Amino acid sequence: MSKKKRNGEQFNIRISKEAKDKIVANAKLLEISQAKYIEKLALEGCKVIEIRNDEFVSYMEQQEAVLNKIGINLNQIAAAINSGKANIIDSNMSIFQSAIKAFGIYYSKIEQNTQKIELTT
Repeated sequence: MSKKKRNGEQFNIRISKEAKDKIVANAKLLEISQAKYIEKLALEGCKVIEIRNDEFVSYMEQQEAVLNKIGINLNQIAAAINSGKANIIDSNMSIFQSAIKAFGIYYSKIEQNTQKIELTT
């Protein structure tokens, strides 16, 4: 009969049911074992753990092309204005307004899709 060799040390403690439930839930959200979760807290002393939202990441990756086009347009307008070939006219201002609106939408999406677990000590 072969015994499986385990890595690491065993550490037994008693905690409240609420604390255990929180550890179980947080480890599940992070998709790591409870032991890894507790070890990470002990070694790194982190207060906030970011949780990856794959649906949001996919959405933002799709929007990257849109953001690149906006950036190219803004750079072209700025270059033309700086070289004296163009003035700030209404059509240029509408592009700036569209960019501001787009960035506002992206910022609000980022805020809505950022999940955090606050760990208090």
